[in-house]
Amino acid sequence: MTVVIAILGLIFLIVIHEMGHMLTAKALGVRVPEFGVGFGPAIFKKKIGKTVYSLRIILLGGFAKLAGMEGMTSVGVDQSDLGPDTYPAKAPWRKALIIFAGPFANLVAAVLILAGVFMFSGVITGATTEVDEVVPNSFAAEAGIQSGDQVLSVDGQSTEKWREFQTIVSDQRPGDPVTVIVERDGAEKEFSGELGSDPQNDKRALVGVQPVAIKETFGPLEALGKSVTEIVRITGLMGAFVGQLVTGEQSFYDNVSGPVGITTVGSESVQQGFFPQLLALISLNLALFNLLPLLPLDGGHLLFIAAEKVMGRPVKPETMGKVAALGIALVLALFLFATYADLSKLFTGQPFIPE
Repeated sequence: MTVVIAILGLIFLIVIHEMGHMLTAKALGVRVPEFGVGFGPAIFKKKIGKTVYSLRIILLGGFAKLAGMEGMTSVGVDQSDLGPDTYPAKAPWRKALIIFAGPFANLVAAVLILAGVFMFSGVITGATTEVDEVVPNSFAAEAGIQSGDQVLSVDGQSTEKWREFQTIVSDQRPGDPVTVIVERDGAEKEFSGELGSDPQNDKRALVGVQPVAIKETFGPLEALGKSVTEIVRITGLMGAFVGQLVTGEQSFYDNVSGPVGITTVGSESVQQGFFPQLLALISLNLALFNLLPLLPLDGGHLLFIAAEKVMGRPVKPETMGKVAALGIALVLALFLFATYADLSKLFTGQPFIPE
């Protein structure tokens, strides 16, 4: 069920993107013959007004078919007599708005999803010393510490705040003796034993308790402001990260994910309760990825619209066709490599998100 939710989330973001194109096109007088979700044979079609809405069997994308746009990269297609309700007949600024509307819709979706998290789920601002969960096979589990216990001290040192607990434990080593006093049902209980080790870092001592988180929610305007600030911050981090990929500081193989990886991580995020945050991040990624200056991506179309504005005439279909072929080859190569990386990680047990 979690996989289904993850897939539906990705389809939702694709629909948002294509709706951005479609609604803006219609608002600017461009006819949209078909709006489809997925590719391949249609399993559902319905015509509403001048647009056919379809659901296709392969749910790996979607499209908003704009009248007259398909022939722009095809040699030998006469576009001189296209009607005024077609994409090529519109002024460059109208074309640019239609193209940019897709990534912009994903950007707005990312902001709104994150704002919803700030409003309803809240953000973690700290932690109490109350035990929320006990890690299996840890010192806490073997000693008998339970969820709901309030940690009062570790080795005689008071732990009124969770940060104090972390500081005391960080000074210990796996195997060191430890005494933890907790409050349970109004009475103090003492537990002694040896500290375990963190499975991800065998040099780090682990008591084995997860605290109750302190969450803070915000009003609509404050949540929206925080969401915009966070999106800007993440965008900056992504830019720096791309630079690290180019310079080789980060591994492309370790960090790239295709449909398999995204669905797997999405399924895990549903189970762990942070799917909306992941959905906002994926939506932002879709917006930025589509702005790359490559055809058939939106950024490639924007590049040729800018060239048309500078030259005073549309770019020749032959030129657009060659650039589009190169862009499709690059995008397809990236897709195949990402799928290979996903399957390799799946079979070897390597995490889709680096530690």
